[in-house]
Amino acid sequence: MKGTSFCPGCGAPTTPLTEICPKCGARVMGEAEEAVSSTWMPLAAGTLAIVSGIIGCIGGIVIAVVGGFVGGMLSLLGLGWLGGIGIAVGAIPVILGIVAIVGGASALRRKSWRLALGGSICALVAGILIINPLVVPLAVALAIAAIVFTILGKKHFK
Repeated sequence: MKGTSFCPGCGAPTTPLTEICPKCGARVMGEAEEAVSSTWMPLAAGTLAIVSGIIGCIGGIVIAVVGGFVGGMLSLLGLGWLGGIGIAVGAIPVILGIVAIVGGASALRRKSWRLALGGSICALVAGILIINPLVVPLAVALAIAAIVFTILGKKHFK
């Protein structure tokens, strides 16, 4: 009985090569199709987390650069320390974006579910922190989808 599976319609034994059940005519999913159908969620979650993490990193870099520039301009008034605050604020989404990218890579490899979920959550927070009203909805939507797919695909992780 090695390699035998069963028809989802009638329960009759089938082989891995069976596409249509000879007993009831129901479509039988082969091993290759089953593997593909069961692994799309971690793949989607990882891809979305990586894209959202990259958006967070870019947004954080922009915030840091603008903060440093403004701090340089304000140094003429003795308020140059504000530039350091701007750079520090911009570093937060960059760090969260890096964690999101690492978590997304973990989801693509189906290794650590916790890291993948943490990366997706970091992608959400980074997306919220980048402040840009044109980019935030996209980053947040991608991160929320990554969180949902990571949670739903938990059983496909090692």
